[in-house]
Formats: sequence, C-alpha cells, structure tokens
Amino acid sequence: MARILIGWELGANRGHAVHLAGLSRLLRGHGHEVVLAVRRLDVMHAQQVSDIAIWQAPVSPRMLAGNVMRHGGAPAGLADILARIGIDDALIVTSMIAAWRQLLAATRADLVIADYAPFLLPAARGRLPAIAVGNGFSLPPATMRAFPTLVQGVSGLDQEALLAIVNRGLAELGDDPLAALPGIFAADRSVTATFAELDPYAAERGEPIAIPESVDGSIRAGEGEEVFVYLPELIPANSPLWSGLAMSGLKIRVHVAMGDAAIQAAVTSFGFIVEPHPVPFAEIAARSRLLLSHGGHGFVCAGLTAGLPQVVCHYDLEKLATGLGLARAGLGGHVPLATIQPRAFADSLVRVYQDDAIAARARAAAPGFLERGQIHHDEAVVAAVAALG
Repeated sequence: MARILIGWELGANRGHAVHLAGLSRLLRGHGHEVVLAVRRLDVMHAQQVSDIAIWQAPVSPRMLAGNVMRHGGAPAGLADILARIGIDDALIVTSMIAAWRQLLAATRADLVIADYAPFLLPAARGRLPAIAVGNGFSLPPATMRAFPTLVQGVSGLDQEALLAIVNRGLAELGDDPLAALPGIFAADRSVTATFAELDPYAAERGEPIAIPESVDGSIRAGEGEEVFVYLPELIPANSPLWSGLAMSGLKIRVHVAMGDAAIQAAVTSFGFIVEPHPVPFAEIAARSRLLLSHGGHGFVCAGLTAGLPQVVCHYDLEKLATGLGLARAGLGGHVPLATIQPRAFADSLVRVYQDDAIAARARAAAPGFLERGQIHHDEAVVAAVAALG
C-alpha cells in the first residue's frame, strides 16, 4: 500500500477541505497511508481529520499579508492568476518547488495527489508518481499550447515571457524546461471532476471527466419555496448583497461557511433564517426553489443534479467562469459581488425566483448530468492510485 501525500496549494474555500477530507478517508479505507499538506490548516481541521497528519503547505510569498502583485487589472485567465502567485519570479518558482521537495522528503511520500497545486506537480515530476485532481477550472489540460483568455475583451499577460521565467526557475534546480505554460499542471494521471457546462476548457480537454464528488444522484428538488444562500466568511456584514436579499421579500435561509458569531448575528439582523452549521444538501433541495452562492464548484454541481436554478455572486475568475457556464446552459444567472446594487439586485432575484421556465429547465436537465457515462470521482482516484502505486 502507498504512503500518499495529498497537497492543496491554491483556492481558499471550504470546498477544497471537504473534498480532501473525503478523499483521505476513501484512500485510508483502501489501505493506504495518507498525509495532508494544505493551504488552510483551520478549514482542514474543521473537517475532523485529526487522526491524519496535517502539514502546512508551502505558501508563496505573494500570498502572505496581501502581497499578491497586481498586473494591470483583473486576471483574464489562469496564466494571470499564476503570475500573481509568483510564476513571474524565477526565485519564487525555484523556492516553492524546493520547499515542496523538502516536504515530500520529510513525509516520506511515495505517491502524490495534487489539488490545484502548480508548484507541487513540478516538484514531484521525475521523482514520484503524481495524480492531479481538481475541477474544470483548477485542473486545465496540460497539453494546451497556452491558457485561453476567459474574459471577453480582456487580454492577458505574455505567456511566452512567463514560460521563460518558469523555465529559468526549473533550470536552477536542474530540471527540464516546460514546452508550454500549461505543462506546469502535467501529471502521470489526471482526474478532472466537473460537468462540461462548467468546464472553461471543455473544447481543449481530451481525457474523460469524472462526476464531481459532491454529487449525490439520489437527491432531487422538492416543492420548497425558500432561497438557500451559501457564502464564505469573507463576505462582509455590510455587503450590499445582504440588504438586496432583504429587499427581495423572499424567504431566505443562509449558511455562512466558517462564519464567526459576529457575522452570524449581523446576518440574522436582516430577518433571515441563519444556519450556523453546514446543512445536508438533501434538506436544502427539499425546501428550496432557488440557490444563491459565490459559485463554489461542488455546491453548484450538487444544485445542477438536484434540478434547482441558481444565482452566482462571483468575486474571482473561477466563480465568474462557473456563473457564465450556468447562464449559457440556461440554468441560472450571475452577478459580480462588487457591483451589486441592492434594489436592482432584489428585483432581479425575484424575477429569477418567479421564472417557471428556468425552474422547469433545471428540473428537466438534472437527470441528464448523471447519464453521460462519466465515472465517479472516487472510482477514478482509486483506479489512478492502483495504476501508479
């Protein structure tokens, strides 16, 4: 049996922790030993995996104390995001890969599973077998010649220049250069868990995709009348979103992931039903007519297979891509969190809530997501480990 290091490098939401906790239990159930190296220790410990060794993953200097550098506006694609966390600095590239290699040696891993981990994958390359896991956005096809622009009308950074910098960092370590920038995500096996509607690289992806681990195919929408709101703790209590929700006059039930007592109290003051703890999705589906979230991939996928229309209030490029996918499929809408105007938002939300056509489309589309012949994420990971271990 293998000693597996599961590494999580980018993405700050609870969804990564829930995914990795479940993956850890799954692999231990198959007799493997698991060590975790994660971006956020707090959300990982909250998943009750105290019987598994948890290490702090190497963190780019750009991600410390607001040091992420700006490059002329919002990112247009994944290359821009990677530049912000340090691939535009050869010293950071070298240092991060070296740090991961030290951690791999310290944990005595003999196989790596990398979740949104662009520095861990090069660290393992040529040394340990590696499996890359992620959703459509966080695990792009490594065979692409370049990362596409995901925002219409916005140009991204010069990827040839970024590639040259990454290769200088690799050369310092004595590693072979990459032929193209997406090659930073290359692995011995890749398990991409998503649906084609949400995959911004669907046209470029050659390998099969898996059913996301968050999906329970037995859950279907009931006849509920609530709006269920699921947001992370970083949404402030004074966000116009909350007053817009209140102005809608709809029955609102809210869960703020990892929210402290102050945010819970503030949200309660708007008259919403506040759930301090995660709510089983079967309960959400039974009593909701509409879902509203920041666009977390697992939550959105669960909503799609349950047959519920959705609204995404996005605050980064990944969530925007998810919102655009929902809109293209006719199964929801999206709005930038930073531009919400309470009255206009309330009116728009009510229109979506009352739209019987979108509700009917969501219910009709739900069974089809599970009838595409996709293997389940868990089966795909177990098979990949067996092939490499």
